Amino acid sequence: MDLGPAQIPGSLGTPPDPGLLGPHGPEIAAVLDRPFLLLHRASELYTAGTALSLLLDLGWEAALRAGTTLDGLCAGLPAQARVPLAWMLPFLAQEGLLELRDGRYFLEDSPTLDLAGIRAAAEAAAPGHGANFDLLDGVRTHIPPFFTEGRPGDGLLFDLALFPLWLAYFRNDNPVYYPNNLLALLALREGLPAGSRVLELGGGVGSFARLLAQRGAEEGWLGRIAEYVFTDVAPAFLRRAQRDLGAAAPGLPLRFRPLDLNRSMDEQGIEPAGLDAIVAINVVHVARNLEAVLRELRSRLKPGGRLVLGECMKPSLGHPIYLEFVFSFLRSFTDVELDPRWRPVHGFLTPEAWMAALDHAGFRDLVCIPPPRPLMDRHPSFNVGAIIGVA
Repeated sequence: MDLGPAQIPGSLGTPPDPGLLGPHGPEIAAVLDRPFLLLHRASELYTAGTALSLLLDLGWEAALRAGTTLDGLCAGLPAQARVPLAWMLPFLAQEGLLELRDGRYFLEDSPTLDLAGIRAAAEAAAPGHGANFDLLDGVRTHIPPFFTEGRPGDGLLFDLALFPLWLAYFRNDNPVYYPNNLLALLALREGLPAGSRVLELGGGVGSFARLLAQRGAEEGWLGRIAEYVFTDVAPAFLRRAQRDLGAAAPGLPLRFRPLDLNRSMDEQGIEPAGLDAIVAINVVHVARNLEAVLRELRSRLKPGGRLVLGECMKPSLGHPIYLEFVFSFLRSFTDVELDPRWRPVHGFLTPEAWMAALDHAGFRDLVCIPPPRPLMDRHPSFNVGAIIGVA
């Protein structure tokens, strides 16, 4: 498969029918428009081109031309290399850049890795939205020591040179990322009682808090929140939020504190049954023990309080999605306890796996926004949603 601008328009499909999107269909459909679809598909193609380019940068073209297995490619590499390679090879086969025959992956012909062409096509259709491509370029240039020296991916990908790229990616004006925040917002605002105490897990760059303050003020419900506890495990994100978020999220009654979801909430001063809502955008999938963390979160909610999870979701557990490429280098994403019932794989899960895990942890009245099936069946690349669980 050639990767170039001509490939993008023919790969888009049509925006989802609002009827597939549940009660919030019109609001959700407004952001899943043609520019979003083009950027989404362009990011998928750019990820494929970046992943194959990385393998070639590392000097593995001859092995791929001859045909290689995952074990063969991992020979002589640090043990940590196996996880991202186990994702990359099937993804590249899925995208048509490698051919899988008899358990071996082959690079055939000369695929046109026209990353500049993909950027140009995306820029023409949706100007000023290259944050996804910039982050992928940064990963490609910074990650080789992960394979060649065994250096940790977290340190390579969160150094000062790449930090601005993460900030740009997780913004509300990035159309590919924005639905993550929007869907969680729609889930949180429903039934939020007056005087609510809300805690955000892993607030990161603060884009969700900014959106909440803006939409809550515009729609007249921001005043229901009496306290908004912004947390993160990363000191850099927490410091930045403390410095900037007050002015960027006016009217939101902010309090800041460090919080690690893999440590006891009691030890970190989060009292039991004290919160009306907990919201987490693409955070809980890094729980080392998902069952224990979900039970801990439920115990911090008042009776009837709600957990709102905004999560990237997969149509099936074995289906690689492009968003996993960057995160497959991060230990927090991959180093989790697996359980065939509640946590069958690391990283992103299917809607059904999330529902099973939440149900097992004691949450009730589970709702997905938007309803994931048959939406995913008709649009397999749709990979984001919000889940509500009531304590």
